[in-house]
Amino acid sequence: MPIKVKTKLLSDNAEVPTMAHDGDSGYDIKMISVNKIVNDVIFFGTGVSIQPSQNYYFEVVPRSSISKLPLSLANSVGIIDNQYTGEIIIPIRVHHTEQGNIKSPDTLIVSGLVNIFERKLTSMRSVADAILKHKPKMCQLILRKRLTADFIDDTLEETERSGEGFGSTDK
Repeated sequence: MPIKVKTKLLSDNAEVPTMAHDGDSGYDIKMISVNKIVNDVIFFGTGVSIQPSQNYYFEVVPRSSISKLPLSLANSVGIIDNQYTGEIIIPIRVHHTEQGNIKSPDTLIVSGLVNIFERKLTSMRSVADAILKHKPKMCQLILRKRLTADFIDDTLEETERSGEGFGSTDK
């Protein structure tokens, strides 16, 4: 039985998140506006607010097609629990040769965005406009069940790896 999710559309051009195909795990969410641009991050508005049922939350994650672009979700994963009822904002980072400081159109040409969007992009605003026009559904919502944990100060069992962390498997 589907979990009920309260949804509010905040704009006439906002869309309810939808699955593209039966059996998909994610609900594609459309970016419809630019909230702000800070250095190399564009904050896109969706015009959508949601409130999952108690003990559920949504993760905002990139769709796999974002890997074809020099773009990424700036915060890796967004979390929307039932306490947050504001507009879903999606921060997209633009990767280019001079991180955080676009000084010339050449910086964007190097990133390959011109070939993808078929137009000269000379500013972060032109990148944002191209994304809204050509790739407005870069992210999706994944519904998750919320679990809780009790953290207990205790002695940990010895393991083969113990405190060896990053890269310890491939020594």
